[in-house]
Amino acid sequence: MSLFCFRFLIVCFSLLMMSAVEAGAGTGVNPGAIDQGAIDELKAGKTDVAYASWWGFEREDATAALQSAINSGAKKVIVEKRDAPWIVTPIQLASDQEIVIEAGVEIHAKKGEFKAATASLLNASLKENIKLTGTGAILQMRRADYDAAPYQKAEWRNGISVRSCSNVTVSGLVIRETGGDGVYLGVSKRGVTNRNITIKDVVFERNYRQGISIISAENLLIENTVFKDTAGTAPMAGVDFEPNHAEECLVNCVLRNCVSENNQGPGYLLYLTNLTRESQPVSIRFENCRSTGKGRALSCTTRNNNPGSVQGSIEFENCTFKSTDQTPVAFLDKPADVCPIRLKNCTIIGPEKDDAALPVIQFIARAGVVGQIGGVTFKDCVVKAADLHPVMAFYDASYISAVENVTGTLRVEQGDRKVEYELTPALFQKWMPASEAGNITPYETDISRLKPLDASAKTDSGPRRKVRQRGLSQYLLYATQGEKVSVEFSYHQLAKYTGDKIPVKVTTPSGKAIPVDSIPFKQSATCAFKAPETGVYRITCDPGANFVTVDQSSHQVCLTSEGAPIRLMAATGDFYFWVPAGVEKWAVGVFGGGPGERVSARLVDPSGKQVWSEQNIAEPKLYTATGQQQAAGKLWRLVLNRPTEGAFEDHYVLLVGIPSVLALTPGEILVPAEALQK
Repeated sequence: MSLFCFRFLIVCFSLLMMSAVEAGAGTGVNPGAIDQGAIDELKAGKTDVAYASWWGFEREDATAALQSAINSGAKKVIVEKRDAPWIVTPIQLASDQEIVIEAGVEIHAKKGEFKAATASLLNASLKENIKLTGTGAILQMRRADYDAAPYQKAEWRNGISVRSCSNVTVSGLVIRETGGDGVYLGVSKRGVTNRNITIKDVVFERNYRQGISIISAENLLIENTVFKDTAGTAPMAGVDFEPNHAEECLVNCVLRNCVSENNQGPGYLLYLTNLTRESQPVSIRFENCRSTGKGRALSCTTRNNNPGSVQGSIEFENCTFKSTDQTPVAFLDKPADVCPIRLKNCTIIGPEKDDAALPVIQFIARAGVVGQIGGVTFKDCVVKAADLHPVMAFYDASYISAVENVTGTLRVEQGDRKVEYELTPALFQKWMPASEAGNITPYETDISRLKPLDASAKTDSGPRRKVRQRGLSQYLLYATQGEKVSVEFSYHQLAKYTGDKIPVKVTTPSGKAIPVDSIPFKQSATCAFKAPETGVYRITCDPGANFVTVDQSSHQVCLTSEGAPIRLMAATGDFYFWVPAGVEKWAVGVFGGGPGERVSARLVDPSGKQVWSEQNIAEPKLYTATGQQQAAGKLWRLVLNRPTEGAFEDHYVLLVGIPSVLALTPGEILVPAEALQK
């Protein structure tokens, strides 16, 4: 053999050895083989870095290798590029560990697996100190598979599921084709939020529900990240802030230099209806972010009914919001007086669709809203749209709201016309006039000032007329110190809804809680206590989708709602309410509970004259009284009847500008104490 040939063979052999080393994670083992020597050195503490392939790499299913590497206790786990993707079933992450996914690596969900509705690719629950990095590495599931049998339809098959964790960083990855969210920041243990979470330089594409869903987080930074092509199941947003419970939180959440594009739903969605005034104040900030696509670019919804909207603030600075087919920016149910929203140096573009009904910015009050909406400031913002699109519009499905406390400046560019607007009440009266009852001053019902209109009225100890209520149900009764109080409730099943026993909360006139028995599902229970003081007691319970009735009571009982609509279910008969003297304008509203659900109603004034009647009410209908019409300082009667067409199930009664208190008989009504001094 010539010297040249010998040297050539040596070079070829060296190249083969180098390839083997790379394939064997630097150890020279054969692909698929377990490197027990390297594993033993890790166990002996000679290294704190592990390569996933030490535990073998199987092309058909690499779950055992990857999970073993994570479970090994290594401070750093390196997932190497192989000649095929890492195909795995759900993987559980570990605390105090960095996982480095090398460039070009793909981790795929195994076909035919992930049957469980919440089966996610990578999972962390109650963990801490996790760092997951990869320069362009891909996490990919099989979104199309999950839309058909044998898979049950679900929206929680996430790429990375992080629940009640702290100190977590995800960077550099591409997360796509999940059966839910790219990343889900949820809760594993009630009251334990995610803390110190960073998501940076990540691309989310073609995910089923959201790019990211943020259920609860404190100290969250999302930076230099792209959310695109989300489609599958609502809301299909790029980013969705959506807590499930009032004790969850969104504190110090920052999005910086992010892009949301071509998502089926909103680019940026803030749906905060489950946060209340009892929740931690929110603090959410968007900096230099952009949202473009066919859907809403920005949609923000808060609570605007009992028990009140969340406090805090939301800010957008140097952001661009563009929509081709819908209103780019919408604020739903946002109260005018709490949780201010500020937009500074932002640009709002569109819509491009040839539809004059589409405004650029829209304020929406949905059915059930109880106060004015607004509380938004625009500072040095620009609107770009065609001439046919209104700059701002107000859609009031509550029929009783108005837009207030919207301030700042807008530079509007429509065609060749450029106008600088100072946002004033006079301008809003032109752009967004209040609804029929939108300028009615809400009545602040101070229950400590309520007393029986007829103190001598005796309570019938026999069965009461049963009024069915779903959801949060609230009652008021007046008791004298030392009296024994008993109220019998029944917890009924509706259709096939399941349930458990529901707690009953009793609050004394001074605000203290009295422990009482819960109501078992499909049973009755008596709420009994000895009144520790004289005054009005509030009793609340929540049967959810089922319903509750008050069957008997030792004391007069009224229905109430703290200003929100009083929710009833297939309730008929007379209901009484009080109009205090001195009220300039008030209204009573009645409406059905959803599509096809209706109720009929008529209103009788204190003289016995019928002054209003409506049949088959679905959308809110109002009777508004002013001046001599109001018969203030008197008792009015509302009569509810079955509709002659449509379903008769949920319906609502809303009292505007007067105490939100309904009684089943005149003798049960509670009125402001000053009414008794006349």
